[in-house]
Amino acid sequence: MTSPFNPYQPPASDALLPEQGQHGPSSHLASRWERLGAAFIDGLIAMVVIGPLQWKFGMFDNMFTRPKPTFTESATWGAVAFVVWLLENGYFLITSSQTIGKRVVGIRVENVTGGRAEAWKLVVLRHLPISMVSQIPMVGPVLALLDDLLVFRKDHRCLHDLIAGTVVVRAN
Repeated sequence: MTSPFNPYQPPASDALLPEQGQHGPSSHLASRWERLGAAFIDGLIAMVVIGPLQWKFGMFDNMFTRPKPTFTESATWGAVAFVVWLLENGYFLITSSQTIGKRVVGIRVENVTGGRAEAWKLVVLRHLPISMVSQIPMVGPVLALLDDLLVFRKDHRCLHDLIAGTVVVRAN
């Protein structure tokens, strides 16, 4: 006997969440600590490259007394950081859907439907929108923090994963 129609019942779906094995038996979600470790390594590499450039161009001169950077200065350094990130990680993004940090930690980015994510998707959908939004004064840092905090969802997907339709998994 079937149950009567209930208009308050949530819709049923056969869709699988990433942790339910949608990516195949050998793939598992990367842990939050693995993702944090990869982000830390990527950030450290970026600081080693961008820090000396900022020093050379006087960004640290009178650091405590100079006014806050203008929007143009922030946007310029944001663009420089994006180009540096792309130069550092481009080869690995194309060949294995990883940044240097993800490669070191042993994780990679996949499409939610399974399989390696395309490099253009990783750059244009996953990295660029959050990088651009984070440059907006006052609001940008809050939105970037929100993006990072979404890793505490059950499926470990941040805002940039949701935008790009990706998930971070352990590499085989």
